Amino acid sequence: MRRPRRAIRWFGPAAACVLATGCATYVASNLELRTMLEEAHWQDALERIDARQGGSDQLLDLLQQGHVLHYSGRFAESNAVFQQAEDLAASLYTRSVSQQAASLIVNDLTIDYRGKPFELGMVPYYRAFNYISLGDPGAALVEARKATLALADAVEATIRELERAEDREAARRLQDSGFLHWFAAMLFESEGEANDAFVAYRNAARAYLAGAGITGVNPPAALGRDLERVASAYGFRTEVDAIRNASPELFADPTAGAAGAGGEVVFVFESGWIAPRDQVMLNVPILGTDRSYGSNDDWARELVDRASWDRNRSSYGVKIDYWLTVAVPTMGPPVAGQATSVRLSAPGRTAASQPADNLSRRAAATLDAELGQILFKTFMRALVKYAATEAVGHQDSTAGAIVNLFGVLTERADTRCWLTLPNQVEVARLRLPPGRHEVRVEYLDRNGNTVLAESETVEVVDGGWVFLNRRTFS
Repeated sequence: MRRPRRAIRWFGPAAACVLATGCATYVASNLELRTMLEEAHWQDALERIDARQGGSDQLLDLLQQGHVLHYSGRFAESNAVFQQAEDLAASLYTRSVSQQAASLIVNDLTIDYRGKPFELGMVPYYRAFNYISLGDPGAALVEARKATLALADAVEATIRELERAEDREAARRLQDSGFLHWFAAMLFESEGEANDAFVAYRNAARAYLAGAGITGVNPPAALGRDLERVASAYGFRTEVDAIRNASPELFADPTAGAAGAGGEVVFVFESGWIAPRDQVMLNVPILGTDRSYGSNDDWARELVDRASWDRNRSSYGVKIDYWLTVAVPTMGPPVAGQATSVRLSAPGRTAASQPADNLSRRAAATLDAELGQILFKTFMRALVKYAATEAVGHQDSTAGAIVNLFGVLTERADTRCWLTLPNQVEVARLRLPPGRHEVRVEYLDRNGNTVLAESETVEVVDGGWVFLNRRTFS
């Protein structure tokens, strides 16, 4: 099998092979959730999710319900729902034989949605902020510890299902998140857990450096300052010097070093909407020479390769017996919010946010790692439907046409995704002297213009930390 990217590149120029989708994808049928959140219609969104509950989308319903409750300020309820989601996700990683069999007859939507690794890694992040809002920093620390583990465990489960070495290696690159490590490190430091904080800061640096090609996000300058500060205060000088020698770009900020008196305000800003999965319909030929394949496995692998052929060539050189119609997932565009960054200011102090993560690019990299396996399963399913059409058609041509029509109408790509996640995450850090402060928050567009401004009242203690998270939807 050749790399599946060839098949994806083929989608654009081979317009003759792309058909209009016959029925709404998961994303198309759920976009109204985004509109409800943009308008802060929290209860309408919850009722919309509740009306859909059940079936194979149960985990998605719980994730999105917990998310809406979080943004609406119902933090305890959000945590309860997210706990249900985590419990269900853990149980779903053992998939039933009956569901696998059904997916080969109908489509992958018959299989319970288990969540993508980057999605499951975000659940403890939101639960941590719920606990911060509830005044329970100890419970927030527990969630911070879980976040990177949840991500890594979900990637490991995904890797076990991938056949090709290159796909497994691509998936392994998704196993770490610099942002989740960094967020955990700041929580650890806020609670005086210096050793855990240093390890998490170090892991954040490594993850950012290794994952920049995936997310397009380089290590934030504030992370270098964190490493310098912890090294100076808690005796990790030797370790930080080793990191500096290996990756001097982490320490390019000339203000790095001891922080001085005061406390830290951490403002996590989420904006836009994550890129959803979409689908395209392809026609791929069954050739007269295909009768020589000894198994559907070999045949399906050949069809994966054939999907990258130039559809516009005048002839395949052999007789075409049949055209298989298959639905294949692809990535839709992300929705960047009007505000893409923030600026914090207080008398004599200002701080601009820095990119911390890009969930849309994580979603695209996840599909890229899974695509070879998805295409293989898709063509295995198509061959099962083709065999049924052939068998019935030999007995009754009308019945064969009906079976064929059933196969086409039930062919749908699995485009399910956590639709309410943000496109990107930015973090602003502002150090303030002890006391009560009115912090001005300016939400900026990509040109640096202020599109919205508000004030946040914070109480800063010497050596303390204040954590805030905010989201703009449109």
